[in-house]
Amino acid sequence: MLHSTTARCLALAWLAGLLAMSLPNAAMAAEPPQEGDELPELVFVASDRPEDADYLGLPDTETFTLAEADYEILLLEIIGVYCPYCHEQAPLFNDLAQRIERAGLDGQVKLIAVASGATPEELAYVRDYSAYIYPLFRDQDYSLHQQLGEPQTPFTLLVNRQGEVIYTHMGVVEDIDALFNRIKESAE
Repeated sequence: MLHSTTARCLALAWLAGLLAMSLPNAAMAAEPPQEGDELPELVFVASDRPEDADYLGLPDTETFTLAEADYEILLLEIIGVYCPYCHEQAPLFNDLAQRIERAGLDGQVKLIAVASGATPEELAYVRDYSAYIYPLFRDQDYSLHQQLGEPQTPFTLLVNRQGEVIYTHMGVVEDIDALFNRIKESAE
């Protein structure tokens, strides 16, 4: 019979081996997009709310791509359902959305959020809890999150009509004035 210390060491070595086998796959994961990168083609699950499709100028379909949406500049926010920082950022971005509308940029600039890993029930909860005034889409299987390099949340991107990333920010965007000015400059 093995001594308990030896058995523990063998178990740890076995676990370390399993971890090491998974590291090459993790090392191959893409990095989150940076300014100047082209956004990959992302396929979104359509919202259950008709007003979200109307906001983006989309037909009534089960899925859509950003190429089908009507915008010149898109603010894409990746959030986590249970991310306290995402809930902290929601009212700031609601204010930003209202500011964009007051500036007359709402025809050119659209905001959307993607809730990584969210079930339909979790999405409804987050939408209500944080009172999102712009569309919130779910990414239940994390496919969009993976295509974007699995960023920590919240992760914010500005993308132009050509699919070029013109701004990124990981974490809560605290300087909403600077972001609004960046959006205005990009929309001109």
